Amino acid sequence: MKKIISLIVLFGAFTLNAHAVIDKPIVQVENGRLQGAVEYNMQAFKNIPYAAPPVGDLRWRPPQPALSWTGTRDASQFGDSCPQPLIKNLSAGLALPGNEDCLKLNVYAPSNYGKKLPVMVWFHGGGLFVDGAKDPQFTPINLVKNGVIVVTVDYRLGSLGFFAPKELIEEAKAKGEPVGNYGTMDQIASLKWVKKNIQAFGGDPDNVTIFGQSAGARSVTWLMVSDAAKGLFHKAIAESAQQSPLRGMIDKRFGLTPEVDVDAKYMAAIGAKSLAELRKMPVQKLVLNGAAFYAGEFGGPFVDGQILKGDPIPLFAAGKQAKVPFMIGTNSFDSDFMLPGEPSLEVFLKQVHEDPKIIDQLYADVQDKCILNSFVIQDLMYRASTKLLANSMNGVAPGYAYYFDYLTKNIRPAFPGAPHTFEITYVFGSLGLMPQAPKYVESGVDQCARIEKDIAKFKQEHVWPKDWYPIVDKNSPQDQAMTEKMSASWAAFAKTGNPNVTGQANWPIYNLNADVMRNFSYGDETITGLLKDRVAYQALHLREIYVLEDLKDKF
Repeated sequence: MKKIISLIVLFGAFTLNAHAVIDKPIVQVENGRLQGAVEYNMQAFKNIPYAAPPVGDLRWRPPQPALSWTGTRDASQFGDSCPQPLIKNLSAGLALPGNEDCLKLNVYAPSNYGKKLPVMVWFHGGGLFVDGAKDPQFTPINLVKNGVIVVTVDYRLGSLGFFAPKELIEEAKAKGEPVGNYGTMDQIASLKWVKKNIQAFGGDPDNVTIFGQSAGARSVTWLMVSDAAKGLFHKAIAESAQQSPLRGMIDKRFGLTPEVDVDAKYMAAIGAKSLAELRKMPVQKLVLNGAAFYAGEFGGPFVDGQILKGDPIPLFAAGKQAKVPFMIGTNSFDSDFMLPGEPSLEVFLKQVHEDPKIIDQLYADVQDKCILNSFVIQDLMYRASTKLLANSMNGVAPGYAYYFDYLTKNIRPAFPGAPHTFEITYVFGSLGLMPQAPKYVESGVDQCARIEKDIAKFKQEHVWPKDWYPIVDKNSPQDQAMTEKMSASWAAFAKTGNPNVTGQANWPIYNLNADVMRNFSYGDETITGLLKDRVAYQALHLREIYVLEDLKDKF
């Protein structure tokens, strides 16, 4: 009798889990049982290990298989973010300094989910240096409402995620392992976990879309050209994926210091003479601060020959990217966060071999000189690269491009465009979790005074300006309409590889000749020839950067 009752209870739990709204949903994955929670009308399973903790001898090793557990694991609360510096106004809610045992992910599914739902896997931005999956803006309320499952991932950051001193390179070679780009390896490991386990949540392992913003979007473009990620995803979205060239691991590329030299300097700075010493050091000593980041003490990602084989722009142009539908876009003031560390315009133009007289002509209508340099760099690294990467999809798979130029009305006059990251909350539908706009319209009389004040505060106090974190109005009908549009388009793309939605303007496959992009802004829903002459000039030089690098060893 007891066995019969147990079977009835077990069957009932399974049935409820698959078809009904319950407060504490339970699923069984490869490594054990999970009990999640219901929030914002979503089933949420958090802090799920997708790899073993990268501690001790596993510090600076490729991710290893996750450990199994007994009983039911509480998956109702977020785990720790990966170790990183605390930056005021940016790191709120991350509970820093974080924990090395951070290779976890979170799964959000519709409360009444069915089977074989499309899956979207999110890689957060933050320069591969800060932020984490528990950031409130990544709460996928509207995406899930549109019938997709969303997975948000934490991966190793900073010197723990991207590191390749000579001794480590030799160790990896002896072990037959890839080396250096551990954060990217973590992302790949999370996709392998999704492939094995997402069916337990109602997801389709054969319909996975990777998407990310900033460094997360750059990660998407690297995964598009990585053999190690082949077959692990079926669509890709890159939001604000600036395309500055990658440095080399042991060779100088584009005049950039090789990673081994950056890391030798870093080891000397913290007083470490060997890899064994480094692995014994407390993690707090290994976390770089914001000043060190801007001083160039963090090398970031680099070409290692196995995980990252090269830069996306030339590899896309050569047709070496994954043959999957691809969407990419940029914001109208995507370069705002770069202002504190930008070189002078004169120095930058010399670096990229551009003619100052032509720049004067092309940018004559930029009234605020405080942002002139920023706009030149943005046209090269964001707008031109967006168009080139989208255009390179022709003949490979459908490619779509968008432009985000929307700001809630009360702050619109105070900004020269939509800053970096501001589109995220509209895509996810997390308006109610973001800082809210002032009740009155802000002045746009002196945008430069505001920008220069933000830069000075960041340089002096390392405080992230509040203007650089998304500001919205959850009660605005326009804001609500924008999040509905963007979430619907992203979800449609995840479902079918086509972002077109009934009731919205036709969003055509991108090609450089027609130059039509979807425009998320007030007014027209498409934009043709975005800053055409400016961006064409920058695209020419962006191509030249990679062509010259390819040719330099042949003469």
